[in-house]
Amino acid sequence: MENKIGKKGKKGIVIAIVFILIFTGFIGFNYVRFISQKEAEVEKIEKISVQVAGSKIINMQHILEKTGDIKPMLEVNVYPKVPGKIIERLPVERGDFIKKGALIATLENKMIKAQIEEAEAALELAKTNLDVIEKDCIRLENLYREKALARQKLDHIKSRRKAAKAQVRRSEAVLQQLKILYKNHRIYAPISGCVSARYVDRGAMSSVAQPIIRISSEKEVKIFTTVTEKDFPHVRRGMECEITVDAFPDRVFKGIISVINPTLDPATRTGEIEIFVPNKDKLLRSGMFAHVRLYLGGKSTLVVNRDALNRLPGTGNYYVYVVQKDKAVLKNVETGFTQGNYVEVTNGLTEGEKVVVKGQNRLKDGVSVVVVNRVTGGAS
Repeated sequence: MENKIGKKGKKGIVIAIVFILIFTGFIGFNYVRFISQKEAEVEKIEKISVQVAGSKIINMQHILEKTGDIKPMLEVNVYPKVPGKIIERLPVERGDFIKKGALIATLENKMIKAQIEEAEAALELAKTNLDVIEKDCIRLENLYREKALARQKLDHIKSRRKAAKAQVRRSEAVLQQLKILYKNHRIYAPISGCVSARYVDRGAMSSVAQPIIRISSEKEVKIFTTVTEKDFPHVRRGMECEITVDAFPDRVFKGIISVINPTLDPATRTGEIEIFVPNKDKLLRSGMFAHVRLYLGGKSTLVVNRDALNRLPGTGNYYVYVVQKDKAVLKNVETGFTQGNYVEVTNGLTEGEKVVVKGQNRLKDGVSVVVVNRVTGGAS
């Protein structure tokens, strides 16, 4: 009886052990399958889909795109030369076209007219006095030749004649000065052009520190812009450029680089240039914002798609992602000029590298990637 019970106990233990082993194996199998699924999911998540385009060498036109403000070729503020006078006439208004020499304003002139009349009378008196002395001098010289007059009296009359002549010259000079001053009471246009500003009204008091009007000549206009130190050696006087403005987006104006500042600004490392643009139709106006394209020649150079470029925050330096062995590799690059959808790369890449142009916003250096397709236009 005891043997039967012992056999049953052993049989139960064996069954329990087998059951435990089966249960453990089942749990282990499920665990392995779970881990495998997780690893597959992790691998699937880390493989980021990207599009690439190869860096390549092309013949690229060196084009600089700049901006600048349009200014008149000539711009003059007209100041009165006589202070403290009431402006009696001011027959011009903003927008009026005036020719060189046209009357702009008239200042009150009653006082100067009276002074001129006084000076004319003084000059007439001095001339009359000189005429009398001249006659006396002739008469005394005749007496001296006849030995009827002492030398001392002749010398005296000659001295009076000399003083009288000096008085005439002085009176003439005073009268001339007053006539110049009288002329300055009438203000004339120094150049031809449009009145772009009027600073005073009729009845105001003239001041040599306050301009009356501003005249702008816009038959030809100029544009000020700057070029970087890198591009400065390529700029030459006489180079043609294209100008567009927002007011006439479909119109292209032609300009010439006419002035180049020989020195660069040490703060910005840029040099200033002036572009002269003919403006016969007067379409370009002072103050317009101009877009300028400078053509500086062509060369063979390494380029990448514009979409490949990323910028480091803070520094502003450019970088790209290159696919190497199914990994995204970050590379810092230096760029040059731009043409269409291509950007010149002067340092950091070699020809034929697979550069990511889409999907790089999810990338980090060393992340696994999968190239789903290639962008047309790039090298393989």
